[in-house]
Amino acid sequence: MDLLREGQKITIFFQKNASMVEMSCEIEKVYDDRLDLVLPQYFMRYIECLQVGFKLTAKAFSKLGTIDFNTVIISSPLEECFTIELDYNSIKLTQGNELPIIEAIEKIDISVDSEVYSTKTFEISSEYIKFYLDKPLAIGDFLDCSLKLPKTYGIINFRVAVTEIDAIYSNEITAKIVMMAENDRQTLLYYMYVYTTNSD
Repeated sequence: MDLLREGQKITIFFQKNASMVEMSCEIEKVYDDRLDLVLPQYFMRYIECLQVGFKLTAKAFSKLGTIDFNTVIISSPLEECFTIELDYNSIKLTQGNELPIIEAIEKIDISVDSEVYSTKTFEISSEYIKFYLDKPLAIGDFLDCSLKLPKTYGIINFRVAVTEIDAIYSNEITAKIVMMAENDRQTLLYYMYVYTTNSD
C-alpha cells in the first residue's frame, strides 16, 4: 500500500448505460486491501452503478505517473463510507509525461566482457541509468546490469548501451536502458514512486 496515501486524489471510472463516467474522489483511509473514498456531492445520480459487488477502474495520479488498477465495490455509498476493494493482480504504474528521475545511490553489478563489477548508481530514471565504473568503456558498449533495490523490491535485470562518459570524471557513465522485462520495469517504477514520495 506504499503507492497510495490519505488525501491523495483518485479518479474512478465506471459504465452507465452506453457512456463512461469519470468521478474525482479523495482517499480518506488506506487499508491493506481496500480504500475508503470521499465521493463528490453529485454521486447520488450514479447510485445504481455504485453498489456492492460492482467493478470499476481507479486511477491515482502522482508526479511520477498513474497508478491504474481494477477494483470491486464492497460497500455501498449508502453506508457510512464508500469503500473499494483493490485487485493487486491488475495493478499497474504507467510513467507520466515527464521522465521520472531520482538521485539514488544503490548497489549495481555490471557485466563487462564476462567480468562482473560491483559498483553504485548516482542517478536512476526509467530510460537511463548513471553509475560509477573504473573500467575503460566506449560509447555504444552493451552492458548487462543487476540493480539491487532496497527493502523487498529485490533485484532487477536489464541491458544498457553506454551513451556518455564524463569528460572530466571518466568513471561516471551514462547508459540507456535498451532491454528490460515488464515485471522489472514495474518494480523499478514502484521503487521510484516510493523514493520520490518519501523525499517530498
